[in-house]
Amino acid sequence: MKTGLDGLLLGGLLLAWGTQALLPWRLAGLPAEIRRSRAWLPLALMVAGALAAFIHVQAHPDAAVVQGLYPLRASNLGRILMILFPALALADSLLAAGRRSVEAAGWRIAAGFGLAFLLAASWALELLRVGEGPASGPVALVALALLRSLISLGAAEALAPGRPLFALATGLALPLHALLLPATLTHALHGQWLTLGAAALLFLGARWLPGSLRRPALLAATLLAGFYFGEVVKASQVVASPGEV
Repeated sequence: MKTGLDGLLLGGLLLAWGTQALLPWRLAGLPAEIRRSRAWLPLALMVAGALAAFIHVQAHPDAAVVQGLYPLRASNLGRILMILFPALALADSLLAAGRRSVEAAGWRIAAGFGLAFLLAASWALELLRVGEGPASGPVALVALALLRSLISLGAAEALAPGRPLFALATGLALPLHALLLPATLTHALHGQWLTLGAAALLFLGARWLPGSLRRPALLAATLLAGFYFGEVVKASQVVASPGEV
């Protein structure tokens, strides 16, 4: 049950944090009427993402403490998140409150804050994934965080206007993420390749689906990707403490 909750939370975080970067950027190029109709969405998803992140950290306090993410001020990354989160909250609030007067440039600036936060949050989630389990090398960890960020952008295509440009790359990023994990984790995930493959195929095919099916397919792919990340967290815990999980 805990793994299922982790999957739901991590899938929600993919959507919430990816939307912070992708949605404002896409909306910046659209007519003002469309921007106004969706101006509330980044702020709402930021609040939902913050709640999901809090619940996830509370479910894995030891991993957060070991990696210096609880309390946030215990590490440089935590302090960066403490700066970026209020900045992003302010940007999203200005979009929502001043939606009639915010120009396209303002939406692009908000997207920049969203991308910076997405990269930092993806790095933090990879560290939480490691926890007390097998660590990745520095280069692999950077690659895994970047792949998670890309997967988040693919998930955000479910709520962004236009064709899902990141979906194809996301479909390739998912199996690559699994292959770059430490060998002990990759071996422990042998039963999750069906979930991973289904998520990857949905992302890969979303670009060519009819408009009425594209969003449901992307949301389903995001949910499956969240379950994959939840299983990775579980596998890391199993490898670290075989008798406790």
